Amino acid sequence: MKLRSVRGTHDLFGDNIEKYNIIQKVVTKFAEINSFKKLETPIFEFTELFSKPLGEQSDVVLKEMYTFKDRNEDFLTLRPEYTTPMIRAALTNNLLNDLPLKVFGIGPMFRRERPQKGRFRQFNQINFEIFGSNDCIADLELINLANDILKSTLPNTKFILNINSLGKKQNLIKYKEYLSKYFEDKKSKLSSESRNKIHSNPLRILDSKNQNDIEISNSAPSIKDYISTEEKNHFDELKNGLKYFGIDFKENNKLVRGLDYYCSTVFEFKTNDLGSQDTLIGGGRYDGLISILGGPDISGIGWAGGIERISMLMKNQKNKKSPIHLCISNIKFKEHLIKVINYLTKNNINFYWNYKYNLKKSLSKANTNNAKYVIIIGDNETKNDFYTVKKLTTGIQTEVNLNNIMNLIND
Repeated sequence: MKLRSVRGTHDLFGDNIEKYNIIQKVVTKFAEINSFKKLETPIFEFTELFSKPLGEQSDVVLKEMYTFKDRNEDFLTLRPEYTTPMIRAALTNNLLNDLPLKVFGIGPMFRRERPQKGRFRQFNQINFEIFGSNDCIADLELINLANDILKSTLPNTKFILNINSLGKKQNLIKYKEYLSKYFEDKKSKLSSESRNKIHSNPLRILDSKNQNDIEISNSAPSIKDYISTEEKNHFDELKNGLKYFGIDFKENNKLVRGLDYYCSTVFEFKTNDLGSQDTLIGGGRYDGLISILGGPDISGIGWAGGIERISMLMKNQKNKKSPIHLCISNIKFKEHLIKVINYLTKNNINFYWNYKYNLKKSLSKANTNNAKYVIIIGDNETKNDFYTVKKLTTGIQTEVNLNNIMNLIND
């Protein structure tokens, strides 16, 4: 058997794990600033949790979910998205008793998509959700939070916020009917993929990347003509609020989201630096979804961001080297080595040893790694029960007992 990773998956190590850790740190920082609590859910759930709210005609349900039957004849699915598991967790753990509930999570998702740049079958995602508020301030808070995270992780990347309003569910249903009639008249000119969505999911045709589909969609009825006055006011409030936050945005009447439960505000942060997979963060409102899953009829809004896509745009990180290297000349001095390792770990001091009882090789490794100090253990040191600490940037060597090492390396 030839060892290889499964198509659409990837290992995290070296520079990529450094970037992942930075993103995670930034996300946690802004989550704490905005009083979001972390919520981790299992990576698999009962399949019906996803099939019901995502919609039977959703692309995720139709072709992308990893579903299997376990020994109890239950159908389980590796989570393709984070919102519904978070709602399930909130309901089963009675977290909705104190609203609003603000939660976030970071973890792997699974979709059997065609792998390409910025798209994997197992990928890591950031999710933020607010349950229990229909106030436009919740929309603004989440969008501003996403903007802060992107600016902190990608200070040199240009991205633009796209916004749209899909209106309330009842208005959206009417709009879909008009869209289906419009696209049915243009059926012969549409791509085969879009033809299959005319009656099942016409909104997704607006999001097509096919050039013919785009030209036909340009003349399609606008969602603006079908949303209520209340929704228009909500959208106007959103736009005015974004101006106060200093966030540039683009109104995109063709912006829709891939999952069926979205309504009202939808948004995406897009960049031109990733090719066709140009969305870094996307989300919106899903009022009514919580009640569909058996909870109270309360509002919800959230967003998801792809860690892999963000990390692709980050600068390469400088590998962190241990500033202190241990150099021991002979295996018979192992007891002194153990003492210094114990001392360094107890004082939370980062160190490196190459597991070689060879002074020359250890010093060479320290120079290669640009270490700041080396601690030398040889004949002289063990006879007199002290350690030689050498500062490599100056070449100055100092002989100290074990408990005085800290005084030298903290200068």
